[in-house]
Amino acid sequence: MDVALAEAGDSALFFGPTEVRVYQPDADDAWAASDAVAVLAPYRVRPEAALVLRPRAERRVQAGQRELVDSRGHTVGRGSQEDVLYLGTVEVLHPATRQVVLEVSGEARADPFAEVTDDGADPTPELTVLMESLTREALKALSGTLKPPRAPAPPLATSVAWLPWETLSLEAEGSTRDILDAEVLRHQRLRFANPRLAPAELDALARLPGGLHVREAPPGSKLSPGDEVLSIGGRPAPPQALARTRLGPTPVEARVRQPSGRIVSLSLP
Repeated sequence: MDVALAEAGDSALFFGPTEVRVYQPDADDAWAASDAVAVLAPYRVRPEAALVLRPRAERRVQAGQRELVDSRGHTVGRGSQEDVLYLGTVEVLHPATRQVVLEVSGEARADPFAEVTDDGADPTPELTVLMESLTREALKALSGTLKPPRAPAPPLATSVAWLPWETLSLEAEGSTRDILDAEVLRHQRLRFANPRLAPAELDALARLPGGLHVREAPPGSKLSPGDEVLSIGGRPAPPQALARTRLGPTPVEARVRQPSGRIVSLSLP
């Protein structure tokens, strides 16, 4: 979603997969297979004016063995090895006509010797980079056809951190784990959602409620650094929900916890 907002956040309303209930993932009719039409309705987006980005990925593993030999050519041991290849595809669908508008694909090979710097927050970093690249390519190809519903309002925040507890159902997963495992999972989710933040800042954010933490805001914005956007329109507040307030047809109410601890309601944008 970060890639989508960076590439076309001023030109289109984006909805993430956690905001739409999908009943039949493999169905050809995206509208009948989900509640997307109901999600679009408050934004006055007609089904025929919407597109769906559908990513797919495949992991191929080729296993083998190798012999370890000494300087004289004698076998001194054997070892196994795996060659992992990720195949990624991003389709852009027009559900109203069930047409594939465009499709981009690529591949990436896993590096078993790559240094792990995120404490396991992303178990498949090569795949993540690949899918981000394909999403960027697809949106660039669409850039000439995306038209905003209205002129975007000024940004409410120039930098936010996403605390995805509620949106990603972290608490439900954590309930089946012990306290230590749940805490590790919490930090991993936070780091995956905010890969560029320093560990010290992530540790501080891990103690905050779910939503969006405003790190930087432009002068005159309704939001200030240190604010916590707890919900937007009565629903969890992922980054794309805040971005949509700039293009939406009507103002939307947000619950915001200020640095003092006071919770206020703001009409955004």
